[in-house]
Amino acid sequence: MKALLAALLLVGGASVAEAQSLPAVYLNEQNQEAVPDSATHYRVVEQQPENGLYPMREYALNGTLLLRGYLESLEPPKRSGLFTTYYPSGAKASQVNFQNDQPNGVYVAWYEDGKVQERGEYYNGERTGRWLSVHRNGQRRSTGMYHQNQPTGEWRYYYSSGQPAAVEQIGQEASAKLFNEDGTRHDGLVQRRQAPEFPGGEQALVEYLIQHTVYPKDARRKGITGKVYVTYTVGEDGRVGQVRVLRGLSPEADLEAKRVVESLPRFRPGREYNVPTSFTYTVPIYFAPQFNLFGGPKPPPTPPVEARANWE
Repeated sequence: MKALLAALLLVGGASVAEAQSLPAVYLNEQNQEAVPDSATHYRVVEQQPENGLYPMREYALNGTLLLRGYLESLEPPKRSGLFTTYYPSGAKASQVNFQNDQPNGVYVAWYEDGKVQERGEYYNGERTGRWLSVHRNGQRRSTGMYHQNQPTGEWRYYYSSGQPAAVEQIGQEASAKLFNEDGTRHDGLVQRRQAPEFPGGEQALVEYLIQHTVYPKDARRKGITGKVYVTYTVGEDGRVGQVRVLRGLSPEADLEAKRVVESLPRFRPGREYNVPTSFTYTVPIYFAPQFNLFGGPKPPPTPPVEARANWE
């Protein structure tokens, strides 16, 4: 992995040298400094400031740009100015300004096709005022108020058809009312958040990954052992997409881990306030030279963990 990262940093070496970047800093999922073997991404900061701010970029370990922004100081790193995150395709994912290392001002998130997904405002690192999320077709998804980073007052949720899905008065536990897409009252159990469900449940998902992972011949010959961490999204329709390697092991193992996750069958979609909702997860795919389905060390039964990313 160290060799891979070094190679990536050397690609286009002239441009890196011209920018006079500082040595790359490895980071983990919590955005904390980490050793290369436990890192999920890395940060590159330019030595020369622009208008008093140091341009910085963060990349996945495969070299894909994740974020652009600025630092007011280097030790400790203090964020300032415009920050933009990106999809693996290069399309903008979200954008917000930072002041005193806290998000401050208007926040906008986009779908990969450029349509607005969410819009709101931060004040000194806290969500404030009205926030709005939008379905891919432009219909409202949810709307409500924040005060000091906490939802408050009445929140409303909508299906992509525009029909109301739920209404809730925050702080009043029994106030939530859910509706079916035809407008009738939903009489079942009120579930504010329901995760996607794999056919047969979580254990069936773990077994599927174990049974369908093929140990690559080259990786076996080299005696490579370890885990490939893969992120994926279960979409509103239950299909798996946006699969990428978060932390790799070797090119062969990484490709196989990505392949087996992409092969996952359709889930029962997750929901929030009765509205079909996308969920993103991280799952480790285990490789060991002696591994086989009928003997030798078995992959640890580790279920996926939901990945949550935000600016706070």
